[in-house]
Amino acid sequence: MIDIKNVSKIFRTKSQTIEAVKDVSLEINKGEIFGIIGYSGAGKSTLIRLLNGLELPTEGEIIVGDASIGALDKKDLRKKRQKVSMIFQHFNLLWSRTVIENIMLPLEIAGVKKEERERRARELIDLVGLTGREKNYPSELSGGQKQRVGIARALSNEPEVLLCDEATSALDPETTEEVLNLLLKIREELGLTIVLITHEMEVIRKICDRAAVMENGRVVEVGPVIKLFQAPEHDVTKRFVRDDLDDEETEIQIESIKETFPTATILKLGFVGTKARAPIVSMLVKKYGLDVNILSGNIKNTNDESYGHLYIAVDITSDTLEQITNDLNAESVNVEVAQ
Repeated sequence: MIDIKNVSKIFRTKSQTIEAVKDVSLEINKGEIFGIIGYSGAGKSTLIRLLNGLELPTEGEIIVGDASIGALDKKDLRKKRQKVSMIFQHFNLLWSRTVIENIMLPLEIAGVKKEERERRARELIDLVGLTGREKNYPSELSGGQKQRVGIARALSNEPEVLLCDEATSALDPETTEEVLNLLLKIREELGLTIVLITHEMEVIRKICDRAAVMENGRVVEVGPVIKLFQAPEHDVTKRFVRDDLDDEETEIQIESIKETFPTATILKLGFVGTKARAPIVSMLVKKYGLDVNILSGNIKNTNDESYGHLYIAVDITSDTLEQITNDLNAESVNVEVAQ
């Protein structure tokens, strides 16, 4: 659906040259919710703006559907943008227009007749859960309701791709959950391909099928969301996962345990799906006669799977550690020795 081929974007001013995106290659499948995550300055905002031609690549090619974005003339690019729509962090609504008027705006610009504009807008108002708010102005809406208007407006031209630029970062946690559930509903009912950028791993975890992690303009890791949580490879990915799982306090506790019990081995057990609820500790106690000190545990849900981890402290030899690792690996449980 979307093919990003060796794309770079360089911004030049009189005083400096900034390489915002560096040799990025990605394939995003039709009907997929694909996340792009990175800290401030990682290049994710520039990358998403390249997908609909708001910015053009300095090098490389972006293909959306059957069209190379950089090869389109201005007229064809405007038409393409109707099928590659975007929602924004700060809503970008017209404050002098009502809900229904904001949603109808892209159709008005496209020259759609008023009767058809109103019919389509009312369908979308129902889809995003704003029935009864048609005549309200943005100043009369909550943040979540404003974003729902923004989503409805983005859907007005029946796009094939929906780009989400930090669409939940201005919202409180409860409202974020509602908007994410709405995006899942839209994908299911309309079959859209959704690409979202965020700096929140929780957003990636809850709705994305796959994700790319960016740092300094480059994609440093990409894969299914469950893999990124279960076995992150790059330091940036590990930091995002650790923050989402609230592991910082556990790390402090591990240092304390090491000081109190210098011979103890600290193990992190990671499991996916049904294994996240299996009696792993009970099995270790029975089979190896161990005294197990449970430090902390957590289970999180991704878009289509659950992921769990458990920190334990045990006194074991290296041979026993190898046996335990083999036994748990056979049960699809990952074992790491905490450093």
